[in-house]
Amino acid sequence: MIDLDSKIKTLWVRQLKKDWEIANHHYFRNRMQLPNIDLLTSENILGKWDGGHKRNLLISAFLIKNYPWAYSQEVLYHEMAHQYVEEILRIRDALPHGEVFQKICHENCFDHKASGDLQTWAGSKSKSKLGLKANKMIDKIHKLLALAQSQNQHEAQLAMVKAQELLLKYNISLLDAETNWNYIHKQIGEIGRKNPIKSLIGTILSKYFFIEAIWVFGYDQHKNKEGRVLEIYGTHENIEMAEYVHDYLHNISEVLWLEHRHKKKIIGNRHRRTFIYGLLHGFSNKLETHVAENKSRSLIWKGDPRLREYYRRRNPRICTERSYYSGSSKDAYNSGLNKGKDLVIHKGIHDHNLGKVRFLN
Repeated sequence: MIDLDSKIKTLWVRQLKKDWEIANHHYFRNRMQLPNIDLLTSENILGKWDGGHKRNLLISAFLIKNYPWAYSQEVLYHEMAHQYVEEILRIRDALPHGEVFQKICHENCFDHKASGDLQTWAGSKSKSKLGLKANKMIDKIHKLLALAQSQNQHEAQLAMVKAQELLLKYNISLLDAETNWNYIHKQIGEIGRKNPIKSLIGTILSKYFFIEAIWVFGYDQHKNKEGRVLEIYGTHENIEMAEYVHDYLHNISEVLWLEHRHKKKIIGNRHRRTFIYGLLHGFSNKLETHVAENKSRSLIWKGDPRLREYYRRRNPRICTERSYYSGSSKDAYNSGLNKGKDLVIHKGIHDHNLGKVRFLN
């Protein structure tokens, strides 16, 4: 059993109700009525739909406390599918996870397995599910990224180009084989305000690293903080690579800005965003030249239609947003742009004390 402060319980239930309203609009066309949403104190049960006259939708407080909020959202959607089958389709005698329920989950890319033992399900989501071929590919890429820390700029650049080419060939081979890919989605980065720098990093990931990305509303249940967060979609191996690049770009941007500020003797962070914006544009331009080089070798990525379908089913009501940024210094932007053209992604090591990626160099 888990004890909860009444204030914390109220805040979590309030957020679950907000998420229910959003999901009801996105996936069920506002056809359902808000049920009685509350928390389970059991450490073993993920969630529960207790229909009939009770109309109780329950989510595990232990899950909320110990795992990312996105896990609780997934269980919420799972229980909403049960609610939809009973209250809208008026099917009450079928098996709880029968054919109709499975169809609702498949159409909306809900996790139909989000039930049963809590720690088994949550643990399986946090574990990597790479196959043998994917593991070998990721291992080769890690070795190439380790070579990319070479002090010889030409060797470093060549290692990163080979890593990207390897990832491209791997994805093309899977498409050609017409295998059934297992797509997942994951929220990465901190929850907060969306800005042009964050948006540009998301664009780089979706354009060059074989994933789809969208900005969604997120929630930090420990800080009671709402905001925007980047959600990415793809295979396990591509998600792993994209998340690493995301963290690397965020971290190296700050490192290179501090170097630039020290070199130029700039006081404060007045031109920080302009410098980083230029840096990311330079890096994006560099990746675009690699795309052109690969095309000359007949290595052309036309996108994955199945991933796009998965992404669309998960996000049926996509709204396009644009982020605009006006630079504060042409010199800062150009300095960042030049740095970005030479930027190389290095292999990092995970600092378990800080929970962040540190760089080998």
